[in-house]
Amino acid sequence: MLCFSLSDAAAKQLAPQLSPTQVAWYRFALLALTVVPLALRTPALWRSRRPLLQSVRAAALVGSALLFLNGLRLMPIAEATAMVFASPLFVTLLATLLLRETMTPWRWLPVVCGFAGVLTVLRPGSFAFGGAEVFPMLSSLAWAVAVIATRRIGTDDAVGTTMLYSALIGVVGLAPFGSPFAAPAPLDAWPALLAMAAVWCGAQWLIVAAYRVAPPSAIAPFSYSQLVWSGLLGYLMFGHAPDAVSLLGIATILASGLLAMWQTRRANALARSALAPTPSTL
Repeated sequence: MLCFSLSDAAAKQLAPQLSPTQVAWYRFALLALTVVPLALRTPALWRSRRPLLQSVRAAALVGSALLFLNGLRLMPIAEATAMVFASPLFVTLLATLLLRETMTPWRWLPVVCGFAGVLTVLRPGSFAFGGAEVFPMLSSLAWAVAVIATRRIGTDDAVGTTMLYSALIGVVGLAPFGSPFAAPAPLDAWPALLAMAAVWCGAQWLIVAAYRVAPPSAIAPFSYSQLVWSGLLGYLMFGHAPDAVSLLGIATILASGLLAMWQTRRANALARSALAPTPSTL
């Protein structure tokens, strides 16, 4: 999460020199450079059982990145990051509508509270609302589509296959607008640009490594630490400190996310205890 925030802070610094499409292309290009050699050693990664869903997921991921980078150009990094954490609401809605997942009022509670936190940061109708907030909100919706596609893919494809599709579709789809041939980057921007892309790429692989050694319920709560990192970097690098209302909204989003994670872990623990053999069955 720290790496994601560092990459976003670097992208915001590069905003006067590079377009969001250029920034996104370099991120996906560097990710492809790390995934393709792995796929060449393991040819099975090129074959997907769900190519359409992989394409939908990759397109949603690219759209989410572009929308967020557009918002990041116009908003403080902490508030833009907080907007993205509206995605659990969209994931829940889409899972209910498309995947027919059953939702109880107790499970809706953190989602509704989290959305209230997002509205607190947004402050629609007030002078604080400038319109740029729409970009990270739409980014969170696109991310939710990617999450739903990932759920539908399930274990049909390996993680490497998903990473490969995401990287290649991102590189090819953004090439006409963001590649060095279509839009050359200034020479003085290259060091920061490569560092930004490398840190983002490293974050992607750290997430994969984390989920290989720990269950999702143990890893997911740490995603909310990105709110903290983004706030610190926004203050240290850009001198921006969220006001009291924004801090209240961010804190509400953070608390709602942690409640949702606790609910998931508790439900998993109850399910495991229900399946555990009792003395009468031994």
